[in-house]
Amino acid sequence: MALKIKETHYLMNVMAVNKVHVLYTGPFDSDILSIIASSIQNSLSGNPVVDMKIFKIFIELCQNISYYSLEQEEPDIASGEKHGTGIGTIAIQEYNDHFIFATGNVTNHELISSVVEKCDKINALDREQLREYRREQRKLGPGVRGGGNIGLIQVALTSENKIDYKLIPVAGGNLFYTIGIKINKKY
Repeated sequence: MALKIKETHYLMNVMAVNKVHVLYTGPFDSDILSIIASSIQNSLSGNPVVDMKIFKIFIELCQNISYYSLEQEEPDIASGEKHGTGIGTIAIQEYNDHFIFATGNVTNHELISSVVEKCDKINALDREQLREYRREQRKLGPGVRGGGNIGLIQVALTSENKIDYKLIPVAGGNLFYTIGIKINKKY
């Protein structure tokens, strides 16, 4: 069902008034993400340090959607893709002194339990402890459960803020998993 012009205009006004710079829902394939990444990297805040922080967080959180979303777009076998592409939502909203980068996707308890544990652990650590935790995870390597994947640790270090996450029950016993990250404008 297509949006009507009046509805589109309303949606655009709501986004403008609320300073929503990026809002995307769909497959997280490389073509779409490269367009959004280019926009973020070049001119979101006008501050190159803040733009780079947002860009780095964008990369990490989009990978999470690719890995943990239950909703998957079928792989393009003809082009050599072996795995589907995760489907989810990203939004970047601007406030007076910070940006909020939020992502969301449908998942289940089995896929997300280790991610939630990692978020809780990350949020309990100070900056120096986070750096040590990242070093420990790197030593484990990608084959060890919980090892190697340092993306959320890097998000917390980059943003210098806690990871805000929520699990919202949805149909079929699944969950809608959201992450919100605050990125300060002044550095």
